[in-house]
Amino acid sequence: MKCMNCGSKKDVIDFVAGNEKLILCVDCRVKLVNGELGKVGRPAIGVTKKVSLTLTEENWDWLDEKAEGNRSKFLREIVLNALGNESEWSNYACLGYAIKGLEDLNYPADEIKKIVRAIYSTFDMTSVKDAEKIYTKSPY
Repeated sequence: MKCMNCGSKKDVIDFVAGNEKLILCVDCRVKLVNGELGKVGRPAIGVTKKVSLTLTEENWDWLDEKAEGNRSKFLREIVLNALGNESEWSNYACLGYAIKGLEDLNYPADEIKKIVRAIYSTFDMTSVKDAEKIYTKSPY
């Protein structure tokens, strides 16, 4: 087997970097690590910072199941989803949806005000998860 970069037969191995199969000798692998062969593998998507995360064994099992072998990608997706407008929870957005729906149904302003106050007062006493359960179990 010959090195695909220089043609040498000195300690040549084949391996996959990203989606590319490479066949490199020991000298060219050193060049690859030092960045002298250009970009190989997946392109950089940002800045890498190391993080230590403490979770229960049950939480790690869940994370590993969801991550399907790629924790980094899974956690990156969670962060990006949390940053997106559609998945970001906001009490004010919730109230806006309620107001819009009530206005579309032609509720009087004084009734809308009562309903919005009632909803607002439940935010501190009801978790998002509990509110979701209430909704999914309701006949509405």
